[in-house]
Amino acid sequence: MKDYTKFLKWAVVSFIDRKTQDDKRDKINISAIFRYPSQCEDYIKATPNLETKYYTVHLDDLERFEEFYNFLNDLKEKYDAKWIYHLNEKRFSSDEENKFRYMLDAWTN
Repeated sequence: MKDYTKFLKWAVVSFIDRKTQDDKRDKINISAIFRYPSQCEDYIKATPNLETKYYTVHLDDLERFEEFYNFLNDLKEKYDAKWIYHLNEKRFSSDEENKFRYMLDAWTN
């Protein structure tokens, strides 16, 4: 049997809120996977649920993205507006940090 999914490398994901989880961690929820990121963006545009925030993530980055998302939310809960000063508490490479902050629009004013 052929593996038709081997070319599918991009996922549309959202998060299940930590408040609903026993371990109080946000969980990544994969809605769909595609071959190209542009297909993910088309899918997101066509999805009628405006209350859910969707992200386009390469499958190789899923675990680290979920880890960063939880790390960022932990910082925001602990330090509120001063979370930005504590980003170095966890070891993410500069590339990972910049990529994930861009995806999450996690910047300060």
